[in-house]
Amino acid sequence: MKKVRMLTLIAVSMISLASCKKDNTDNSGFTFQLKTANPTSTVTRTMATVIWQSGFVNANLIKFEAKQSGNEVEFKSSVQRHIDLFALPSDIGNITVPAGVYDETEFKIFIAPNSGAPAFQLQGTVNNTPVTFQVDNNIFIKAEQHQVTLSGSNVALTTLNLSGLTQGVSATDFANAIQTNGTIMISSSSNTNLYNAILTNLSRLGETEVEVHHH
Repeated sequence: MKKVRMLTLIAVSMISLASCKKDNTDNSGFTFQLKTANPTSTVTRTMATVIWQSGFVNANLIKFEAKQSGNEVEFKSSVQRHIDLFALPSDIGNITVPAGVYDETEFKIFIAPNSGAPAFQLQGTVNNTPVTFQVDNNIFIKAEQHQVTLSGSNVALTTLNLSGLTQGVSATDFANAIQTNGTIMISSSSNTNLYNAILTNLSRLGETEVEVHHH
């Protein structure tokens, strides 16, 4: 069994509330979406700059977890979606969630390798040298909020803040990185010091917040 690692990212999930539908069709409940923000970051203690220019995730499950009236509830749906993180937000999938007040809410997007493609990948440059960061194991991305009030159709848009990915990484780390055909490949089997640092940053970027907007 593959080990699933949680990534808790600085993310903002916006939930737009519209007309009520309580049936079990694909159009009711939550529609999950995902995008990125702040793709440029400066490597610490140097003038080196990392610019992420493209990327994707392969989502295979979405889940909404919360407490309602003191009881734990969970809603999930299997999906198979390849999401371009730098395009306009597109739908990952839908979950039926009854209207009501939910506490300690968590919105999770599970991602995994699919058809030879990694679970998560970013491509960009480090001072004009191509760089690729990829994750080949199962992970999930989580956004959360203390309490949300839901009614009708809802859209949960999670925005991943990429600016903190290289925190604690130096220009020397990149300069000493092994290149494959002129590209710095960062993965579990290549430049593992950079891979572990970036993966750790993904889990340390801080708690997420959810803004609820009523239409």
